[in-house]
Amino acid sequence: MVAESTKFSRRLIFTGAVWSLLTIGVAQVLRFITNVALARLLAPELFGIMVIVNSVSTGIALFSDIGIGQNIVHNRDAEKPEFYNTAWSINLGRSIFLWIICTAIAAPISNFYHIPILFPVFIVSALAFLLNGFTSIGLPLLQKRFQFVRVSILDISFAFFSTIVHIALAWISPTIWALVFAILAVAGARMIVSYFIVPGLQHRLLISKKYTWQIIHFGKWIFVSTIVYFLATNLDRLYLGKVVPLELLGIYGIARTISDVLGAIIVRLGNYVVFPLIAASADMAREQLRVRLRSYRLIFILLAAFGLSIFASFADLLIAVLYDQRYQAASWMLPILILGAWFSTMCSLNESMLLGLGKPLYSAAGNFVKLVWLLVGLPFAYLRFGVAGALVVVAVSDFWRYIPVLIGQIRERFSFGMQDLFATLSMFGFVGLWEWLRISIGFSDSFGNLAHLLFTSWSMTTGPH
Repeated sequence: MVAESTKFSRRLIFTGAVWSLLTIGVAQVLRFITNVALARLLAPELFGIMVIVNSVSTGIALFSDIGIGQNIVHNRDAEKPEFYNTAWSINLGRSIFLWIICTAIAAPISNFYHIPILFPVFIVSALAFLLNGFTSIGLPLLQKRFQFVRVSILDISFAFFSTIVHIALAWISPTIWALVFAILAVAGARMIVSYFIVPGLQHRLLISKKYTWQIIHFGKWIFVSTIVYFLATNLDRLYLGKVVPLELLGIYGIARTISDVLGAIIVRLGNYVVFPLIAASADMAREQLRVRLRSYRLIFILLAAFGLSIFASFADLLIAVLYDQRYQAASWMLPILILGAWFSTMCSLNESMLLGLGKPLYSAAGNFVKLVWLLVGLPFAYLRFGVAGALVVVAVSDFWRYIPVLIGQIRERFSFGMQDLFATLSMFGFVGLWEWLRISIGFSDSFGNLAHLLFTSWSMTTGPH
């Protein structure tokens, strides 16, 4: 029985990892193609507007999130119509409430940022909440059943559709509305398709007291965590949206999007493989499960460290080749943001493991520490060192988030701290090697522009006036 279980677990890990990496790889390539194409078709300030819209909309969604999808993956009764219809009904009611809230705050947000176009953009984009609310819960059921192939094919199809719609609408109408209607089109397509992916599901309005309590009980720490998570991950965008020009905010948004590629891979792997696998292995001894995962985890994070080091060291050249002159400021932003993404990568992977153990509170603690760091550090760094200083504060923020998560892993006897330390040292060692090679063949180092900007800003604030 042990041998069979081990074989089964290895097959699940391998299959899930391969399909997850394939899916996120294709999705990120398509996302990058979309990003470059839209940058050719649209002005930078349009991206700045969408940074504000997406950040606020995401915040509204997360401020009422109790983890419906995570509940379905984690709960043993999720296949019962009484449970999944309760989950679907709660999500529908929540989405209608979010649509009302987003519509109501459109005018105040527009006035706060002094950008009139934000008002109609918020009104129209809020319809995405309704589309998401009517979406079937079939996708998290596929996750629970470890149907990696079907989930991956669906996600790749939506990624292709999103790329085509975004580029086509931007080509037809190079305005902010191309971005808004593309979001609605993708949400609408996902809603329609979701009802065909799990045969036999019959959705109806139903609220079971028993399952409502279970959903809320499991989701209470997810609720707290997502509130803090939103503030911790979007405070930079919201703050910079108030103090820098829209054009620069749009360029920063593009740099953040590119730097989040590895983080997106880890989140995908965590949500679709690590979390469901650990949740399904609840009956296994914790130490036994940790030992089984250890070697796979080490291989993965070392590969991630190697890939990220190359990405960080040559990202500025990528910007120079693919983007026109309007977006070249991203070339000095991107390398430091990518290095910061390393700590985000480790946090996301570790949080997925703790969530699988039914312990989401450590994620909330980590995001709270990160939020405090940003609340204190962002204004100080921006006033003293400008955008470059604020960018360094953002890059370092996930290091502070990592500490409470590591403490949680130690307390739950599920820690991989030495692996993380070894991989981190390896990653910075690789970066040093690539930087030396760049200088050897005649290129400047990729972090030179950032260092120059920091020194110039510091000189202006400390020198004689």
